[in-house]
Amino acid sequence: MRTEKFMTNQTEQTEQIEQVPAEPVEELKYQINARAFESSGRSFAFAVYSRLSPAGKSVVDDGKAPGGFGSASEYMKVMSNICSKEPDFLLPGTPITEAVFKLLLANTNRAMTLEEIQSGLTTAWASVIYLKNLSDEVLHRMLNQKNDYFIKRAVIRRRRRSTQQ
Repeated sequence: MRTEKFMTNQTEQTEQIEQVPAEPVEELKYQINARAFESSGRSFAFAVYSRLSPAGKSVVDDGKAPGGFGSASEYMKVMSNICSKEPDFLLPGTPITEAVFKLLLANTNRAMTLEEIQSGLTTAWASVIYLKNLSDEVLHRMLNQKNDYFIKRAVIRRRRRSTQQ
């Protein structure tokens, strides 16, 4: 009987350990650092404009100013609402870094998790016979190294909790 009691206690201890709530782990998120893009001497707005589809460009080109001299945020909204819905938005031959760049632009450069990026690319390339390697390891390594698109880990600002109750 003592052995049974001991085993019950071990089981109870295991259950108690498993019930301890884990600290919430924030997922890494990625976005384009537009300031660094501009600091490099390149125009972020023009980079977005140049990736608009012909339908997207026709929406933003009013004939008054040469294309590419509007705001990046305006171009990203058009990319999100028009260009990203077109079947040739992310063609299978697109290099992964370029595809992630366009995906972030279509998300109006809101930070995205690795899972969200993988999902967007997998959806875009669902019909490809030889799917590119979009594993966590490959994307994580690519996104965490310096790149010409200035895609970096997003700085997540935590809200301070009020000490007053």
